[in-house]
Amino acid sequence: MTNETWTVKDILAWTSGRFVQLDLPTPLLDAQLLLSSVVGLSKVQLYMHHDRVLSGDERTRMRDLVRRRISGEPVAYLLGRKDWHELDLLVDARVLIPRPETETLLDFVLDVFRSAGREPARLLDLCTGSGCLAVGLGRRFPRATVVAVDVSAEALAVARENAKRNGAHNVSFLLADVREDGLFTRLLHEAGGAFDVVVANPPYVSESEWTHLDVGVRDFEPRLALVAENEGFALANLLAREVVREGVLSPESVFAMEVGLSHCDLLAGPEAPGHLETFPYNTQSWKFPRARSFALQDLTGRDRFWCRVSGLAFEGVAQESEAQGPDAQAAVDAANVERLERLRLEAEARALAAHSKDDGREPEGHFENV
Repeated sequence: MTNETWTVKDILAWTSGRFVQLDLPTPLLDAQLLLSSVVGLSKVQLYMHHDRVLSGDERTRMRDLVRRRISGEPVAYLLGRKDWHELDLLVDARVLIPRPETETLLDFVLDVFRSAGREPARLLDLCTGSGCLAVGLGRRFPRATVVAVDVSAEALAVARENAKRNGAHNVSFLLADVREDGLFTRLLHEAGGAFDVVVANPPYVSESEWTHLDVGVRDFEPRLALVAENEGFALANLLAREVVREGVLSPESVFAMEVGLSHCDLLAGPEAPGHLETFPYNTQSWKFPRARSFALQDLTGRDRFWCRVSGLAFEGVAQESEAQGPDAQAAVDAANVERLERLRLEAEARALAAHSKDDGREPEGHFENV
């Protein structure tokens, strides 16, 4: 152990530079998050206390986190948590890390019911994983009954903890395989009626795609939550068929499912053979078709969600939106500003890390050996 001192500024410069060399996607942000967790300072405070010297114990803990990140382990697992759509989520190797794209699915459901001027009574989250969708819906609709289903007991343990830590006390959990015969009949009986909302984020990666995934996903995140049979299409196809069948969805309902990039058209069915009508993520709710499926794009413009809206009326909203013109569209876009800003900041962080040398030198020695 050397007597060399390392300040916050030194370690941020060395770590972000090392991550740039390894071509990690968000090098500066990763370095900030890891160091913040070690020294107990926010990202802003790191720069306010840039000359703070780390103790030997802090250097040891930071060195361990850096080595694990270099091995490919995701930052969310290293921190044991993930900020997602106003939620503070526990995440570890038992669950897939919630993606920013999935926030669009939650926003879609919230926007539809907000525009319709009503709240759903019964909601179902299939393949819940960390519980991000169930917990987000439970918090936003506290008087509703939310049921979250997963085949993994370990994942459900994480989801239960996330419901507790985020105050979603109206969410219940069921250990079950969505391929189980009679599951939906059982769910309808236990819920006391059809569901006003069904959301799903099933595994949709094919075996061949899985072998080419980034090491941080392939080697660390649960394969069970990622890979499905039939080129990744099996579970999405099953759920589209079973959920849409008569009785599962209430007359005024929303069904939204995250799927693989090539799956929306495969799920089109006889109502739109070969191709689904596609809508941008910020489309006003009253413009969506009724009682037939359509594709909803994510923030990057890819067909990411297979959706269906039935029975909900938006006539007043449509008239008001047409009268307001651009102001109505601005209100819809405002819900996505935070996520768009996050994407911009991540891109900015990559650029800063690639060009940042602070005072033009790297700390002498190698942090990995300190």
